[in-house]
Parts: sequence; structure tokens; C-alpha cells
Amino acid sequence: MDASASLKQTVTHLFDAVRHSSRAKELEEEASKAEGDLIEELNRLESQVEELTNVLGSMRAGTEEAVKEFSRQVEEFLDTARRQATEKLRKKTSEEVKELREAAASERDRGLKSLESYLASEPLPVVDSAVHVRFTEGIYEARSSQQCEGGMKYDFRLATQNSPLFGKALHLSQLDYELRIPVRLSRALLKKESVPGFERLDQYLLASAETSAGKVRANFEKEGNGAKIKIITSGPDSGFVGVEYSDQTQQVNVMTDPSLSAHVDIEAVKKAMGEVVTGLSDLSSKKIALLRLSVGGEEVLENVDSAAVLQLVLKVMGPAYQSTVRKIANGTYADDPDLSIDFLRERLKVLGGLSSAVASSLGFQIPH
Repeated sequence: MDASASLKQTVTHLFDAVRHSSRAKELEEEASKAEGDLIEELNRLESQVEELTNVLGSMRAGTEEAVKEFSRQVEEFLDTARRQATEKLRKKTSEEVKELREAAASERDRGLKSLESYLASEPLPVVDSAVHVRFTEGIYEARSSQQCEGGMKYDFRLATQNSPLFGKALHLSQLDYELRIPVRLSRALLKKESVPGFERLDQYLLASAETSAGKVRANFEKEGNGAKIKIITSGPDSGFVGVEYSDQTQQVNVMTDPSLSAHVDIEAVKKAMGEVVTGLSDLSSKKIALLRLSVGGEEVLENVDSAAVLQLVLKVMGPAYQSTVRKIANGTYADDPDLSIDFLRERLKVLGGLSSAVASSLGFQIPH
């Protein structure tokens, strides 16, 4: 993504994420303050009741029966009033705290959705990415992992239900492949030399796979007997292929055994794995939920700390954004209303107290 597109994503989705998460934090602080104020009010009420109780106690020290009865009645009334006042204070505060926390949760949800929209567009330079699938309970679970410049990492859950490859259990026979993998040698009855014993890979289920930079690591399992085949390729432009087989009685590295590797149809294996890579790569655009987010090794998703994300983005993209702002000021993007100085200034207002510092990072001043 070029700097102008990244800037547009930042001032829209990321600024909204910061606004919502900041508001959520403020609401949580208000809720905590209300709970603290309740404790102070109850302590003050108890202190006042105690003072009055001491006065009534001194009245009962007298010998007049009428005074003692009066003191007793007042003390009973005081206790009832105390309980009613306590209940009223607790109920009022409970309702207030509930409303504040519900509002905070709503703001966090909005912040999370804005953050998901922002990161789904991959606005920062990605230095490493991968897509993973795993077959579990009859479906494929899929996720993508990105590591960006500046030390930000995030994972997305991916939708597999409409994937041609991963919408259901995948066997290579579905792709019209009938691959045979030599996994053992046995002595032929009528010949002196050994002959390879094959496993038909197309009969195996794809149990899990991971791709990164065109490379793939795929694990296949044969349902029923626990046999497994692992295939690793080093990329579309490389001839390196790794094949390992294991079952309950043996484990063999096929490609390091010349008597077995000679019988491997490497091109057919690479072609089949190329289709798996293509299917995994297609999944990467089907992001549906942010699973994990860390900035500088610190997890920030639980609290939706969008301000930490913005700080990192400005650190990484600051120079490029400043160059883009200069071009905007010079009219380079005159045909794009979302890339104007007025639009940027208007968007900066949603950041509240952060607006001046962020404006400075972008290379212009907010007029007072």
C-alpha cells in the first residue's frame, strides 16, 4: 500500500479506533470513580449514624423511662433510615455503573471494529506473513499472521466456508491428483532387486498446512490407521521438496533415501502443493475477526489500545506521511476529497487532546 492510501486508512479507521477506545477508557474510569464515590458516601453515612447512635446512647443512660423509650424509638427509626439510604445509594450507583460499563463496552466494540478494518487493509509495510489452516471437528480453521515494520504483529481469523479448497475436508483426489509416495522397500518374489512400496497421497486428508512467501508445509493423515505424510516445498521457483512418512512402525525421510527419492514424481508433488499454496493465499483476503495484536511485544488487543498502534504507525510512516501531506498541500491529490488539508484537520479533531501532537507528526499545524 502506498503512503497516500496508508494515510487515508490511518486518518479514517485508525483515528476512529483511537476515538472509541479513548472514550471507552474514560467511561471505565467514570464507572470506577462512581464505585469509589459510593464507598465514600457509605462510610460518611455510617460515620454520621454512629455519631447519632452515641448521642442516643447517652440519653439512655438517664433514669427517666420516657427518655429511654424515646431513645429506643429514635434508634430504631435511625436504623431503618440508614438501611433505606444505603439501599438507595447502592441501587443508584449500580444503575449508573451498569450504564457506564455498557457504554464502555459499546465503545470498545466500535474501536475493535475500526481497528479490524484498519489492519485488514495492511496499511504498514509487512515484513513477514503466513496463512495457516487446521482441520478440526469436521471443518478447517484458518488464520493469517502478519509482522510489520516497527514490531507490530497481528493475526486474523479467516473464513473458509466459501473456499473452493477448504470449504470441506480436502483430499488431493478432489483436484484430480493420484500421487504415489514411495515409503518402503520390499524384496520382489520373482526378482533379486528390491521394489518400492507406495502410499497413495490422494487418499490422505490434509490435516494442516502453512504457507509463507510461496513455501508450504503440509501435513496429510490417513484416516483410520494413523499414517502421516509431511511435504515441504521451498517455493515456486525452487526444486527443493521434502517428503517424510510415518506410521505406527516406521518413520522415513523419503528424499534423503536415494532408493526411494528416485521414484518420487517431484514435478507432480510441486504442482499439487502449488494449488494448496494458491488456496491458502486466496484465504488471506477473507479476514473476519482480529485474534491477536501486539506492539513491541506487548499485547494490546484486550484493552483495544489503539493509541499504541497509532504511535507506532506514526513512528514507522511519519516521514512518508509528511511527504504526502506536502503533496496534498501542493494540490497533487486535488481530485481526491479524502486527501485534502481541510479533511485531515477535520479528522484530527476526533483525537481530542492527541490532535496537536499527531498533527505535528503529520507535518502541519492545527489553527487555533
